[in-house]
Amino acid sequence: MASRELRRAKQRKGENVSETIEKRHESHPFLYGFSVVVLVVIIVTFVLAGPGGPLTRGMGGGNNIVFGSYMGKDITYYPGGYFAQERDRIANQYRNSSANQNTVAVAQAVWYQAFINTAEHIAILTQAEQGGIQVSEDAVDKALLSYPAYLDDNGKFSETKYAAASAADKADTRRLMRESMETNIFATDLQTGVKTGSRESEFIKAMARPERSFSFASLPFAGYPVEEVRKYGEANKSRFVKIKVSRILVKSGESQANEIRKKILDKTSTFEELAKTYSKDEYADKGGDMGWRYAYDVQADFEAKDTAQKVFALKAGELSDVLKGTFGWIIYRCDSEALDADFTNASVLADVKAYITKYEKGKIEDYFNEKAGQLSRRAAEIGFDKAAKDMGLKIVPTEFFPVNLSNVFSFAPLRATPDTETPASAASSEDFFTRAFSLGKDQVSPPVLLDNQVVVLKLTAERQLPDTTVNLLDSWISYVAGQSIQTDLSQVLMTPDKLTDNFSETFDRYVMPTNAKQ
Repeated sequence: MASRELRRAKQRKGENVSETIEKRHESHPFLYGFSVVVLVVIIVTFVLAGPGGPLTRGMGGGNNIVFGSYMGKDITYYPGGYFAQERDRIANQYRNSSANQNTVAVAQAVWYQAFINTAEHIAILTQAEQGGIQVSEDAVDKALLSYPAYLDDNGKFSETKYAAASAADKADTRRLMRESMETNIFATDLQTGVKTGSRESEFIKAMARPERSFSFASLPFAGYPVEEVRKYGEANKSRFVKIKVSRILVKSGESQANEIRKKILDKTSTFEELAKTYSKDEYADKGGDMGWRYAYDVQADFEAKDTAQKVFALKAGELSDVLKGTFGWIIYRCDSEALDADFTNASVLADVKAYITKYEKGKIEDYFNEKAGQLSRRAAEIGFDKAAKDMGLKIVPTEFFPVNLSNVFSFAPLRATPDTETPASAASSEDFFTRAFSLGKDQVSPPVLLDNQVVVLKLTAERQLPDTTVNLLDSWISYVAGQSIQTDLSQVLMTPDKLTDNFSETFDRYVMPTNAKQ
């Protein structure tokens, strides 16, 4: 671009175009990556792409790397391109966070997010092209006048800096600037095209207008009685027999598993050495040592229910046959023989409770539902406060709030007093709002089941939201409608039939080869 063209563009320039683009970037994060993974990024991310790093070596001296495609268009990494800029942007965003994480996993996650962002960028450009969106050469000229790399210390366009840039850099910058402007036009058209009906708006306002406050008593699942846990354990003793074992999990086939077992029996190699070499699970580094395991836990390794019994029949030091597991072939070694559970031991009872919580949560729910039902029935006779006091339960008041599922009305969230007493899952429970807003004055609800507790509510007061606040909802409704359109568009664009994802194999081959991971 000739200098006189830039001067002409400067005369036409009425605003800082880069600043405008940055504002749109903030307004429409969808176009620059829908969901940046919050990750720790340390210097390895940049070392990999530096001179002599694995990426540079894999690129064979600067060739492009294709990680996949979107509707036939390659998703390509090359220095200075959109992919590279996204990688650097994500890395810089989090590189000052704690670095106590696996560097390989972090680097891979950063690169993958950059890959997805680039795919979404190409998807938007494809839609813009199909929609006939075009940016004139004059508009690109005008935008380049505000491009940071071409500005002097006073923020003015520097023809010296522009002239010093290579032709390739200028071409890349111009192309990226054009793409940025096209995506912003697409976003603007998308946002301004969102329409909300007056009836829809009035319905939402009507839902937000009535606010209620309540008193409630909570029965948290954490209070499940020890005696109930002990009773469950005694009734299900076989699940809580435990054994100390080590294992080798082989995924390459039964024949190799038999060869490994033979080496152990022949004492040509130790169980621990073979586990570290061949086992494909989280216990390999510990020589296969799994520690003490309950029967229900070992059973999870097998599809056939009776297979685990073969493990629990082993004597100390004895080796199992090669057993067909859910994820491969397993060799067990008994390190200490099976023991019955001691249900007077607090640690065992804690394990039993954890099992009930994970696999038999309905028993806990039933228990507290019954207790909450007793509270509701007793409250109808003697009053809510006295009934709760008789059962040793605390009454907690709430602030005023509307029907506010998922706290979408941020100005009036569901909140108890104090806030620490707010039932965490209540805001996402339709049943909670249905029951709460069906109550009459001073009426007590039946039990309301939440994720980790059961609550009983009493309506205490109701009021109407002021018109001045209700009228502010018009802008909020437009915002939510816009966000919904962006989410829907993302789901429509990023489908398997459009996106070819070869990221993992390409990353392992060029960016972080196996020898670089070790």
